[in-house]
Order: sequence, then structure tokens, then C-alpha cells
Amino acid sequence: MILKMKQKKQAGSWPSPLSATLLARAGSSIMWSQSVGHDLWWDEVRPSEGGRTLVVSREHGDLLKAPWNAKSQVHEYGGISWLGLMRNGKAMLAFVNKADQRIYLTQPNGELSGELSGEPMGEPIALTPEPPLGQSHRYIDMIAVDEEIWCVREVHTARGVERDLVAVGQSGLRSLDSSSHFYAHPRLSADGRHLAWIAWEHPQMPWDGTELRVADVHEGGLHNVRVLAGNTQTSCLSPEWGPHNELYFISDASGWWNLWQADLNGHLKHLLEEKSEWGFPLWQLGMRALAVLSDGHILSVHGPVDARKIVRVNPKNSQMQDLICNLTDFKPSLSVSGHKAYAVGASAKELSQLIEIDLLNWQVSKVLTSIDAPIDAAYFPEPHEVKVLRKDGREVFAILHVAQHPQFEPAEKPPLMVVVHGGPTANSAATLSMKYAYFTSRGISVVDVNYGGSTGYGRRYRNLLRGQWGVVDFEDVVAVVESLIAQGVCAHNKVVIRGGSAGGFTVLNALVHSHLFAAGASYYGVADCTTLATDTHDFESRYLDSMIGAYPAEKALYIERSPMTHLSRLSSPLVIFQGLDDKVVPPSQSEALRNACVQKGLKHAYVAYEGEGHGFRQASTIVSSLEIELKFYGEVLGFVPEI
Repeated sequence: MILKMKQKKQAGSWPSPLSATLLARAGSSIMWSQSVGHDLWWDEVRPSEGGRTLVVSREHGDLLKAPWNAKSQVHEYGGISWLGLMRNGKAMLAFVNKADQRIYLTQPNGELSGELSGEPMGEPIALTPEPPLGQSHRYIDMIAVDEEIWCVREVHTARGVERDLVAVGQSGLRSLDSSSHFYAHPRLSADGRHLAWIAWEHPQMPWDGTELRVADVHEGGLHNVRVLAGNTQTSCLSPEWGPHNELYFISDASGWWNLWQADLNGHLKHLLEEKSEWGFPLWQLGMRALAVLSDGHILSVHGPVDARKIVRVNPKNSQMQDLICNLTDFKPSLSVSGHKAYAVGASAKELSQLIEIDLLNWQVSKVLTSIDAPIDAAYFPEPHEVKVLRKDGREVFAILHVAQHPQFEPAEKPPLMVVVHGGPTANSAATLSMKYAYFTSRGISVVDVNYGGSTGYGRRYRNLLRGQWGVVDFEDVVAVVESLIAQGVCAHNKVVIRGGSAGGFTVLNALVHSHLFAAGASYYGVADCTTLATDTHDFESRYLDSMIGAYPAEKALYIERSPMTHLSRLSSPLVIFQGLDDKVVPPSQSEALRNACVQKGLKHAYVAYEGEGHGFRQASTIVSSLEIELKFYGEVLGFVPEI
């Protein structure tokens, strides 16, 4: 067998079969699943349909016709915005419609009146009332309680934002609890006598400190509300009831999000102490990290960022059994039905799969649906975690995707694209990414930095950003880049940097405080910390208290940390992307950044998109932004990409 040698060709100009259009067509994503009767439903976000979120049935296919869109705007990030119900032996779908944020009901086999329309899905009817004039009411995190739906409601008025737990039914809507500013994870006990939920207040974020609360349910109301676990310095998440009114939940009281148990009297037990994260940053409501099985065992996910595993735990003796599976990262969206469990995962070779797990044989029984890669796997890198030591001896973690092509290799050291994830309380996994493959298959390596403050490495690492946002993240990015240059992974003069939202903030700081980067791309990035503190949405309005300091007491520090303050030092070309409907980072921030580039006469591009918010969902936007970004890098680094 004669192996064909790869040709040497300028990196960045390698011909790739992965066009931006092909990427966008394959850009659907799977997040949540739920068993409904004998059926299984899940949701998909489809860029090819304008970024619409659909609910899909294994038996019936798509359950929402256009223009219906199951997308809640609670916290502006949403989460699981639908619920499958069984009423009188018939399956029904409750969902929050993006256009008006009301809850609607519909059925897979006709109108709710029972008249078959000949369509695969009946026309939805509104369950929640229209809000009063001048108000917006939003709903999320729904559970079925008898003939009602209990969920979190978010009310926007001229005075501000309030939230409560509400009960919604055919007879109307009533408030169950309004004592907290934030709510998540309402869960009803198996006997229907107790409700558990997670609550927290400003200025905490849910990864800083939350409380696990429980109340007695009597005559449809909540009584004797008490706190079982958590406080302002302990993050509790994802409560689930056992068969005997025991509560299982995730807590980071030990320094890591681990599995805990509580009884109704508040007696706590640390079931498993492990230097591994079982939890997650609660950016979207409805996330489920635990599921209690019919035999009383617990299903969860644990492990390092690059090797997550589904695990089954016996709470009586804390014995664990990992599932043998080729997937290495899982979304916190576990669901169970009888002897079957369902999970959504990915790996370095698979984009996304919804798998069915046989709980009796403890093995993956089938792949129910998957997002398939649109090109041959020979073009994909093998992402893996790298560790870098800073000068002070602390480790920094990153995921490296080395440029890969079956026919070409770089004629010289390749360019490197540094990616800074958003959040900043989030992380990047060592999984296949079509967006990164768009660049790596053209000869540009990618490194995704899990800087201090990222999740997945314990609370101490997560807390490194306390008071240090704009410092630690920037320093960690620089440490990773300098290490990769020293190792010969990339050319020292061909490093570009991109990031969105909080990642965009770090991108801008990197460009004004160092000369390592030949160019940058900011996707709806934070340019002015003061504006973010005074002109953002309620969920994140006090986020900066912990990461910078209280505003306005620390106004001078806000000004100092803002990239906008230091734009006189900016010398690298910059491309800026912005959604005009963004409520998290308003367009004014990107527009101010553009204006500064114009005044400096700096090479730049500013691209704004109608109908896009914080994160791009439409195929046309995804195609446009990727092609513009790649061309921009080519102009700066001196290569002509094949688009």
C-alpha cells in the first residue's frame, strides 16, 4: 500500500468542502427530551427555518407548524419552553410561543376540540391570558400538576421585572409564591404533597449562591415554605424527588458540584465526594442534571470537561457505575421512562446524538436521532485538552483543534484562531464543532480557552474571576497563546482572536492590552462595563458586582476595565458583528466600538443583523458572519480563502 503524501499549501487557503451554507444547513441542535405516553418528544433549533425551535415526536414528526416557535425569553436566555402532557389518554403539547410569550396547547392528531383537521397538528390555542397593556408576561420550566401547569413566570412592567411561581389552568392563573426574585426547577413529590424549587436573589448568580426550598402542598396552595440547603455562598441545583420524599440535588458545598441528599427536616447527606462536576452553570432554565429511576437509583453526568460520563448511583451505598459510551459530553437534559433513559451527547467525532439507554442491561440501545456532519470525517481535527502553566504556577486549560485536511499540510507554521467562550461562567468541551472545522479544514488551528472563571474545574477555579474580570481572563488567554507559540503550534505573527458576549469583552481587552494578535472578531461583545451595568437585562444586571465590584461605588474600576477606555491603544484590525434585537449587550456598545475604529482610521468592518438577538440563530446570518470573518482574516494575514 502506497500512502499519498500531503501537499504543502499556504494555510488559510486550503480548499474545504465545508462551506458556510453547508454548515448552516447542518446547524440544527438538539437540547431537551421528554417521554409522553409511549412516545418520545424532543426539540430542535433549525437555522434553516429562521432559527425556529420545533418540538419533534418520534411517532408524528414535527409537532409545530410555522410560524409557531417554542422559545421562551425568560432571563433572555430561555431554556426548556415546552411540556408534553397526557390528558384523558391523549398526548398534548404545552409550549411558550416566542412571538407573544404566552403558553399554548395543541395536540398531535387534530384540534383540541377533537375535530381532525387533516393536518399533523391542530392549531394551538392560548392557555395564558394576554398581559395588561404595557406589560410582558413570560413563562418557563413547566411541570404538570393535576389539571394545571405550574411554572415560573416573569413579569415585565415599567417599574421593573418580577417573578413568581404560578399555576395555570383552564380556570385561569394564580400565583403560588412570590417571595423570591429568581426561581428554577419546580418539582412536585411523587405523593403530590410537597413542592421543591431553587431560589436566589440579587446580586447572586445561580452559580454563586442559591437556596433549595420546599413547601407543603395543600388545597392547591403552598404552605410552610422553608430552606433545606444552600445560601449566598453555596450553589444548589437540579432537585429531584425520590420515592419516599427524599430529595436529591447538586451542591458545591464541598468545592465541587456533587450529589447530595436531604430529607424534609433539612438533614443533609453528601452522597458522593468527588473532585468532579456533576452540575452546570444555570444559564437556561429547565436543565436537568439528575433523574431518579424506578428502582430508586439516580442517573446523572460527571467527569472532567473532556471526558464526561453518564453514571448510575445507588444512594444506599453510594456505589457508582459509569455507562460505556462513545460520547464524551452531555447536556443537562436527562429524561427517563420506565426502563429507558434518554440523553443528548457529543464527542470528538459526533456532533450531537439523542441516545436511548437500556437501564436493565445498562447500555446504549439505539441512537434515536443525530445531527450528522455534512462532510467526510477526514477533514475533522481531534480536539483535546491542553494544560498551560502561568508564570505564577497556576494551570490554565484549553481545548486545541489542530488544522486538518486529508490532502494538505501547512507550508509554514499555521495561523491560530483563539476562541474565548461567553458567559464568562461557562466552558468549552473537547467535542466536534462544525464552526471550528470551517476554519481548521482551511488550515487555521483553533484553541478554545477555558480561562479562570470557567466551569468544570471546581468552585475555586470558577471564583478566580471574582473582582478580576478583565484581568484573569485576559492573562489566561495570553498564557495559552504564548505557550502554543513557544511549542511551535502556530506562527507568532498569525494569531487572531474571536469571542462573543463576555468572550467579546476579553477579545477587546486582549487587543488593547497586548500586541499578540494580528486581528480580532467581536460578536456582540461587551465594550463598556458601565453601560453593561446600567443598560442590560434583569438576570445579569448585578452580575458584575462579583466580577468587578458594586456599581456605582466602583465606577472608576468599571471605567478602567472597559476596553472602550483604552481604544487609543488599539492597533489590530477588528470585525464586529451585532444582532439589532440584542437585549443582553445592546447594539449601542458595538456601534460605539465601530465609531471609535472610524475615528482612528483603523481597518475594521461592522455588520449588524435585523431579527437577531444575543446569539445568531438564522441560517443567513450564520453564513454571512462566517464568510465575512474568514475573508477579513485573509486580508489581514495575506491568504485568499476558498469560500
